[in-house]
Amino acid sequence: MELISPAEYNSFISAAENVPICRVYPLSIAEGFQSGRIYRFGNCILFRHRNNFSFFTGIPDEASLRELHSFTVSEELKLMCSDEAVCAFLDSLGGVELIPRDIYSYPCDSAPDMPLPEGYTLSPIDRELFGRLEGRVPPSLYWRDYDEYLENGMGVCVMQGDEPAAWAFTSAVSSTEADIGIETAELHRKRGLAAAAAAALIREILPERRPTWTCQRSNHGSSRTAEKLGFVKSSQCMLIRKPL
Repeated sequence: MELISPAEYNSFISAAENVPICRVYPLSIAEGFQSGRIYRFGNCILFRHRNNFSFFTGIPDEASLRELHSFTVSEELKLMCSDEAVCAFLDSLGGVELIPRDIYSYPCDSAPDMPLPEGYTLSPIDRELFGRLEGRVPPSLYWRDYDEYLENGMGVCVMQGDEPAAWAFTSAVSSTEADIGIETAELHRKRGLAAAAAAALIREILPERRPTWTCQRSNHGSSRTAEKLGFVKSSQCMLIRKPL
């Protein structure tokens, strides 16, 4: 893999636009909104987001696919691919697992009304919350630091007193789209808090950008929340990674 200099990233915007799925992630790097890396392998380009979500564009030959497989395993990438033949070949090389993911688009022009239960309030994710939020989907996993997030991202947190209960934030941002990440603390689940936070975030995202949503097919809570908000499934892919 040839690592591209960050000074050249904006020359890869057209390549990022050719990624067939979730192009908000490769564009977030090429357009300079978020930190990540860009590589060249064979006649293909690989975009690696800060959280290790990775996407490639181009038509790889067998040697390139073997290199991509080796890099995915050694660097523990979360490679997103919608090409069934490529997925099957990478799987045949062994040492990886394939996890179905669903991709959602937002056809609405406004955010839904999702009121909070009594006892909860909404707060912007400020510097203090950015550092406090922990779990499987914290903003710090997707943004280099709070300053990068403050300049290019946005997010809201549902609070119960001083305790963060759920949050929604932009996990990837391009000039036209914003992908939404959500999480609910275990003690506050099944109360609609993530949906309320995401609805508030959608109001901030629109109309400058279009909201997007992705989740593992097995994550029924996330898919139900997406559909409750008005998202519709538009595509699907495989997440290819070294088994955990």
